[in-house]
Order: sequence, then structure tokens, then C-alpha cells
Amino acid sequence: MPSPASSSAKPSKPAALRRPEPPPPKALAAPAYRLEASGPADLDRLLSTEWLLTNGLGGFAMGTCAGVPARRYHGLLIAAATPPVGRVVALNSAVESLALGPAPDAPRIDLSTFRFNGAEPVLHPNGLARLLRFEQDTTCRWVYEVRESGAAVEITKELHLLDRMNAVQLRYRLRRLAGDADKGLDLHIRPLVSLRDFHCLNRKAWSDRFSVAGSGDSARVAFDGQPTQLHLRSDWATFAAGPQWWFDFLYEFDAQRGQDCLEDLFSPGEFTLRLPAATGEITGVLQASTDPVALIDASRDLASRRARLDSMRTAAIRQRKSTTPPTPADDAAISALTAAADAFVVARASPGTGELTQTSIIAGYPWFADWGRDTSISLAGLMLSTGRLDDARRTLLAFASHRKNGIVPNVFDDRTGEPSYNTVDASLWFILGACAFRKAGGDRAAWDGHLAPACLDIVSHYRRGTDFNIAMDPHDKLITAGTSATQLTWMDAKRDGVTFTPRHGKAVEINSLWHAALCELADAIHDSDAAMGAHLRDLAGTVARGFRTAFWNDASGCLYDCLSPIDGGPGWHPSPEIRPNQLFAISLPHSPLTIEQQRSVLAVVRERLLTPFGLRTLDPADPNYRARYEGNLFERDRAYHNGTAWPWLLGPFAEATLRVGAFSEAAKRDARAALAPILGEMLGASDRTTGPGPRGCIGQIAEVYDGNAPQRPQGCPAQAWSIAEALRVTLLLS
Repeated sequence: MPSPASSSAKPSKPAALRRPEPPPPKALAAPAYRLEASGPADLDRLLSTEWLLTNGLGGFAMGTCAGVPARRYHGLLIAAATPPVGRVVALNSAVESLALGPAPDAPRIDLSTFRFNGAEPVLHPNGLARLLRFEQDTTCRWVYEVRESGAAVEITKELHLLDRMNAVQLRYRLRRLAGDADKGLDLHIRPLVSLRDFHCLNRKAWSDRFSVAGSGDSARVAFDGQPTQLHLRSDWATFAAGPQWWFDFLYEFDAQRGQDCLEDLFSPGEFTLRLPAATGEITGVLQASTDPVALIDASRDLASRRARLDSMRTAAIRQRKSTTPPTPADDAAISALTAAADAFVVARASPGTGELTQTSIIAGYPWFADWGRDTSISLAGLMLSTGRLDDARRTLLAFASHRKNGIVPNVFDDRTGEPSYNTVDASLWFILGACAFRKAGGDRAAWDGHLAPACLDIVSHYRRGTDFNIAMDPHDKLITAGTSATQLTWMDAKRDGVTFTPRHGKAVEINSLWHAALCELADAIHDSDAAMGAHLRDLAGTVARGFRTAFWNDASGCLYDCLSPIDGGPGWHPSPEIRPNQLFAISLPHSPLTIEQQRSVLAVVRERLLTPFGLRTLDPADPNYRARYEGNLFERDRAYHNGTAWPWLLGPFAEATLRVGAFSEAAKRDARAALAPILGEMLGASDRTTGPGPRGCIGQIAEVYDGNAPQRPQGCPAQAWSIAEALRVTLLLS
């Protein structure tokens, strides 16, 4: 329950009434989602389903459709102080209530609800009882109806995160439906603030470090030691200072993950929007930003975003392989996927200058930054498929400029922005991404001047040896990497000193990538350097022969997952675990396997690992298999790559199906069937397990799902490569 430290101050004199502005146009390119609030089942859905809006800087707004915060990462404005990282929760939420009359003692009707800690967690106040529905397209809207004391009022709250700015607008519309027109109404809006790093939580112990300034239509909130400030401004609502503390907010999703889950929030005061007597409708805007900017024209901002989404959708449709028009189902999927794709493309500040001249890809919301591996994998789907070649160029140049000893960054630190390099596959995915950029018609000057030299530099370092024991074996020309203490592949879960999937040595997907990268780079540079192209092609042939000899597991009819060095002696110990990493030997261009081997690998992966919502990371028959992704962080990390299903792997699976089936109509049907459940999930289709309506995060695809049915969306609610691979392969099929 909240425990305010002081009572609300009386609202100051209302601002002069002005003619209401028309609502801003909605971007038609983004699909609309709608959840009703008419019964207990709807309430459960509203409390468990999340929404997400992003600003192109790495900042975002996120919450549950019920408006009840359930994560430390839920907030109305999470600003990226040093794009796309340095993220700060600037505006957590707002307490809203309707006063039936302008008098200070007029009864208030609650519109907000939060979850508070106690002997039994409690939802309070009771605003959810008045929620009619939630809607989302390029904005989010909550529609409430109050029918009390003879009054009937509809209140619509619309949240609009401004593009390429750390700013959010809350647009409130009060519409009188019935009742005494002689009585005015007041809408009270009390912001809740923490001004904290988005990974942390706030407690009242810091109460003396907040300061508030403001009056009239604006306010400023500062926190001692935090350079980011919150600036609040309204067009008609008036601000009255009245600091309060609200205690013991309980974040249920964090509690389920075994994390700290309690927070205290500061409120600087209250804004009041008045619906005068004899007025049927009024609209007011409350803007929150980290800079003292004037009120922004939301209609222009939304029009710009709509134009970008329309351009992306048009470009995506042009990428379709079919010459026939898209079916309604294809069109719906392409529209939804392109709208979702836009969320992950972000500006990155250039080192030294701080200017936003670079582009990157956020790996997932709410907690991931931009990762080299995820970015290179996602680039084809998020950028090349949607016609964003300039963004792809800036992204590739950004990662190329940060490479060190032939290794592109694995991740940029979320607080400092400094790169980390502990990866073996990110550089190989980078080569494939750069070659795909060239094939898509990307800037030839960027390729010749920067990207081709960067790719050749990576190959050179991998051949002669570089950091993290990454080197080419002189005997079979395969890549080996790491030690028992490192985690360099995408299966990198490690916690409390425990390495859950040790894969040092020769990993199957690393050498699939190495072979494909050599082949693609050889083709890309053939015209400018035929001798080097021929040399790389010859090397790739040697790699293919070594790959077939080293990785083929004749007993299982598939590939070994990893070859680990034998302690104290020569040779390699093959791991017979059946994992999806072998899939890349048949999904990438230029498979090193025979067609018979390719068919056998695909059959094993389909039988052992395929689920409706992704590929399992381990065969269920394995004693280390974990069917559920749940529990505390240690248990979740244990399951992360030991059974948990990953939707992004459906992309390689579908492409492998197409390649092994020579892109026949039968192969297309099989590939389409593999993608259908996850696309239906994204679009809010029903299934027998969960009932109708969306799950997880609206309009997005989660990072992972449970390995066994019922498969729940888990992990990061919105993941870049989940969307990117679904879009890329949908365009191959539609």
C-alpha cells in the first residue's frame, strides 16, 4: 500500500481554456492491437501482456496492458543518455484520478492501479475496475469510463514516445457522456519518478537527494548525482508542487525471476486538467523529457514515423521472391514484422564526438544493449529486407571501426558504452552481413574502402591466431577457440562460476560460419582481387573436407556439436549432444556437407528439436535437458541452452528446409508450416493452450520459449533476431 509522506497540495489556478486540438493521425502501416477489459480472464491477460514503444535512440517505454508495472524496466520514459546506452528510468508512471467537481474536497475516482507488497500482495487503487480496453499501434491508449454520482465520463489516455528524442507525451481526453453539465470535473495526474539506472531499484533512503522546481504549466525534477533530469510540461494542465513518497511497489515479473522486486518512488507534485462546466470535451497534453524542450507537435512526429514504416513495408514487399501479390495473411505478417523491426534500429554516438552518426541494433528490450553477434545476424532481416541500406552501412562501419585484432565487439557496456570482445562468431557473422550488404546493392565505396578490408583483416587474424585462443588448425584448417574458462559462442550462459554449456575447441556452427564466410568473401572480392578470391575459395574447399571428416557422426546421422581438445594429448573429443548448432551447416550458403548428409541432419533436427515456437537447444532425451525456463536467474541460465526453445532458429530451420528441398513447392509448404505458429502468436491468433489474444509483448516475438508444452514466452519479451529471422524468411516464402 502506498504511504505518502505528505498530503497533496491544492491545485493552482487553472490555465486559460483553449480550443481542443484534434487527435494526431495514426500510422496506418502499423497493425492495431486491442484488448478488452470485460471480465476476470481479460484482467489476467491485461496484467500479463506487455506493450513496447521505442524512440530510435535505445530509449523506450514499456509496461503491462493493465497499466500495472511488473518489471524494474517498466516505465513511461526510459531515456538513453548516451545513445543507445546509458539508460535511465526518467518517468516511471503516473497516479491518475478524476475529481467530481473542482472543489479541493471533491470525491476522487481512481483510474490507476499498482501492485504493492504486503502480507499478501495487493492491487491498489481500483482504477482497473474502470478500464474498458487497451489499444496499440504506433501509440498506446487506455480507455476508461467513470459512472458515479450521476456523472458519466470517458477518459482516454494516449501515450506517444517521440521519435529520436528522449521525450514522451501523455495525451488525456475527457469526454462527458451524461450527467450534470453545470458541474466541472478535474483530472489529477501525479507523476512517479526514480531517475535511476534502469537495471537498479530506488528506495526512500535517497529521499533527501531529490529536488523539485516549477509552477504554472511545468516542473523540473532532479536527483543529486544523476546528470539526467526530468522536465515536465503541459499545454493546459497546471502544476502544484507537493512532494510525496509512495512505498513498496512490487514488480511481479522480477519476483518470478528471483530478483529484487520492491521499489519506492518519488512524486514531485500534481498536474490538474479541468473540464469546465458546460464543456463536453477537452484534451490536454503532459510532456516529459530529459531536456527542457518546448511542447512537440505530435502529429508531425507520428506522420514521420508513419512514412518510415510505410517505406519499410513497401521495400519488404519488393524483396518477396514470388511474383504474385501477397495474400492477406502474408500482408498482415509483413506489416507486423516491419513495424516490429523498426523498434530495434537505433542511433549510436560516435566515439570521441558524441555525434549520432552511427547506427546499431538493440538485441532486445528491455535489458539488452547492442551486441555484435545479434546485430550481424539481424542486419539482413531488419535492414536489408526493409530497404534501410544507409542504416546497414552505418551499422557495419560502426562495428568495423571497433574491431580489435580481427574481432568485432561482442557487446557494448550498457553504462559506459565501452566494447567487449569475448566472442568467436560475431566476426564471422559480420563477414556474412557485409557480403549480404554488397549483394543487396549497398554503397560500393563503403565496401571497397572499409568493409572488404575489414573482412580480409578478420580472415587474416583467424588464420594466424588472435585473442581468446582463436586460431585456424594448420592440419584441417578448422577454427578452434577458447578454453574451459571462456564462453565465446552464442551458447554463452555462465553464472556464479558455472559454465552451463562448455563448447571450447572446434564448435560446429563456428566452422559452418567459417566455411560460408570464406566462400561469400571469395565471391565478393573476385572482381577486384581474383587471386585472393581464388585463394579463399581453395581454402574453403579444404575446410569443407576437414569439416566432413571431423564433424560427421555416422551413428546418429547428424553432426557432433563440438570437438574439445583432449587434456594432455593430441586429438579431439567429439560431443554427441544433439543441438541446433549443426543446422547452420545446411542453412547457410555453400554447405560443406553432401546432399545426403544435409537431408539426414535436417531430419534429426526436425524430429528432436523442432517445436511450434522455436528450436530446442538440446535433445529432450539428453539427461541434461531442461523442459522449463523458470525459477531464479541461476536456474534460468542453466536451462537457457539446455532445452529452452529459441524462435530465431526457426529462420535457419526454414531456410535449411528450402535449400535441402531445392526450393520446391513442397519445401516451401514445410518451411511455411514451421513459421506459422510463431507468426500466429505475434499477430494474436488463438491456440488450444492459451486461448485467444496476444501473449508476451504485443507485436513482438520473445527471446525464448519453454522447451515443452505449454510453451510460454520467456526471457526478453522483444528480441531483435526473433523478428529479423521471421521477416527475412517470410519474404523468401511469400
